[in-house]
Amino acid sequence: MKSFFIGNIEIKTPVIQGGMGVGISLSGLASAVANEGGVGVISCAGLGLLYPKGKGSYPEKCISGLREEIHKARTKTEGIIGVNVMVALSNYADMVRTAIEEKIDVVFSGAGLPLDLPSYLTPESVTKLVPIVSSSRAAKVICDKWQKNYNYLPDAIVVEGPKAGGHLGFKKEQIQDQHYALEALIPEVVM
Repeated sequence: MKSFFIGNIEIKTPVIQGGMGVGISLSGLASAVANEGGVGVISCAGLGLLYPKGKGSYPEKCISGLREEIHKARTKTEGIIGVNVMVALSNYADMVRTAIEEKIDVVFSGAGLPLDLPSYLTPESVTKLVPIVSSSRAAKVICDKWQKNYNYLPDAIVVEGPKAGGHLGFKKEQIQDQHYALEALIPEVVM
């Protein structure tokens, strides 16, 4: 299988591990995928629940939990590590800022339109930004908004169909509808 790039980062094994929340996609799985040449992904969803003995409020535990998971992953791999931050999270901004401060390789963001994602970058940021979309319309809205407001375009775009876990608003009857299959969605986004 051919490698591909996210920005200037080469992904030698063309696999991006999904960001499965609340304790599934953590440093262990992410580093294992990264060690095989893919992109390992840590999910931000529910990290505060996994670090209950940490100091502070739930949002503070989420931040310290994310830092901890990133540090653990970095001790286990030199591969590419990403973070999945759903726009729908109440602590979205804090988690994006934390991931960028920790110099995560990639932030993947969906479950809503990450229209302000580039605003969290700083001049010294190395993090690549990858929105997750379910339609060409969503991709166009994001690209237009990012270009206009931040002079920035996504480093890559992830396209998810109705079989991707339910975060993108598909209806039950669309699951088997071929008009919403990846084979139909991807060409529309690429155009």
